[in-house]
Amino acid sequence: MSIILFYLTLLSFSLTQACDMFVGMTCTCYESIDIRCTMSKLTPLTFISSYVNKNFQSIDLKFNSDENIQLDSDYFILLNQLFTNTTQYSLTITLRFQNFYSFYAKTGTFRNLFKGINTPYSRLIIELHPLKAKSIIFDHNTFDNIHVNELSIYADSLTSSFESIFNNTNIMHLNIEGATVTHDPLLLSKFTGQIQSLKVTRMIDIVNSEEFPPFPVQSYTIEAHKMRKLDALSFLNYKQLTGLNIVQPDVSITPKVLNGLENLSNLRSISFDAERIADGALKYVKHIQTLILGSYLKMLDSESINSLISLQQLDVRYVQFSTLQANTSCALADYINRRRMLGLTVYLPQENIDCDCILVFLNNMIDDGLQSIKCQSINNDRCLFSSCSIVSEYFTRKQKENEIIQVNTPSIITPSIVSPLIDFNEQDSQFYSNSKDQRTTIKIYMEPNIYDDDDNDEEIFTSTTSTTITTPYLINPEESINQFSTPLMKRLIPEAKTYGSTNYLIVSWIPFAIIASYLFLSLVIAMISYIIYHKRHTVSFKLIPQTLPII
Repeated sequence: MSIILFYLTLLSFSLTQACDMFVGMTCTCYESIDIRCTMSKLTPLTFISSYVNKNFQSIDLKFNSDENIQLDSDYFILLNQLFTNTTQYSLTITLRFQNFYSFYAKTGTFRNLFKGINTPYSRLIIELHPLKAKSIIFDHNTFDNIHVNELSIYADSLTSSFESIFNNTNIMHLNIEGATVTHDPLLLSKFTGQIQSLKVTRMIDIVNSEEFPPFPVQSYTIEAHKMRKLDALSFLNYKQLTGLNIVQPDVSITPKVLNGLENLSNLRSISFDAERIADGALKYVKHIQTLILGSYLKMLDSESINSLISLQQLDVRYVQFSTLQANTSCALADYINRRRMLGLTVYLPQENIDCDCILVFLNNMIDDGLQSIKCQSINNDRCLFSSCSIVSEYFTRKQKENEIIQVNTPSIITPSIVSPLIDFNEQDSQFYSNSKDQRTTIKIYMEPNIYDDDDNDEEIFTSTTSTTITTPYLINPEESINQFSTPLMKRLIPEAKTYGSTNYLIVSWIPFAIIASYLFLSLVIAMISYIIYHKRHTVSFKLIPQTLPII
């Protein structure tokens, strides 16, 4: 084990190397595609050398400073030179700011990042961890003229309004986590940002339009952690509110919580990560198209899940099926099994460590069925007697089908063939018990014995009867199209022509040779041992010299 760890350590060192890239930064390169740098004191970004590697796929910069951080315009524009102009890989820039007292990003600080770079996916991640709350300020147009597929910001506050910060941007997915985002209606007329989807994540007690104001985006998703109350009626005018994620492990999703969501016609996706979804709670979201269930789920009302008649996607990748109540897991299995016929798209967990029978059943119905093979020995009896009737019936039916297949499937590898009566090595075909024989009598003339003293010169005739056995081929050679084809029996038993019956004689003497070698070796060892033993005793025996008696 220590040798393996040693080689892994050597491998990690070989893939990791120190690379001096920026002035005042300590950098490490990983396989020449990822670079991570740390700066203890904020200074302008400057390359140490004019020659830089342009094949990086990921850049991670960490600013660990206890001072006031102030970023000028185009502070990070130099990072574009670390990427190649055209690449087939996704590119990521991660900026981490830690242990600072204040943060101020001026206009155009992140301007033109990824500009002129053709990549299938670009991602910008900004993490802000201040020493005191509400010390983060983004100036207007901070992300001016940025084109990115994903922008994620982790902060406790942004201070400025949404319309001021993200004006003149082109962002496909914008994620803001932890911060209270304000809204300025006066700037809507001047807002030119193109943001397809916005997701705002907060830990909050009450979810209403004041905490989550309307923003000029095409799609809007609210994710609330530890929510106690949802004022759904306050979102009636939210045409862009398409998603709602509720994460509250210790609180049940009751009908009272979801009351009013039926009035939000544009709400297409909803996610629940709670321990219990009470009876009748989902009746207020019958119109949703996507339902996502989290890992905290333990109980789910079967009638509520059946009321989702418009559901098109069901995501249960994070559900722990082994911890679900029996009726909940069975209700999910029954719903998925019925609705998949109607085009329901289901996302199942990739792993099934506990070999849960219901998850194995769903994997057979929807995916490749590999879990059934992996869990065959464990679930052989347990799934047959599952408390969920649809699962037990399925495995019982499958077991019967396998038994029928085993009984009706003939043996192909070792066909039942009667051994030939005579071993003709030059024959291509074998002999069978149902073959036809023809008897022919042949008269053979024999010369008189010249050594016989008897002078009788009569001729001797011997009548000999030979038997010829005719057996039809498995395939007719004359009907074969391929002139190079080999008869079937010759392909099944190719060694019959080469070795014949002498194969048994060759194998028969091997055990005797092994036994004889073993006996001979034992005899040699015994003789050597006896000689050594005899010499030792002979040498150790000495005559004691006799002395004269003392008078």
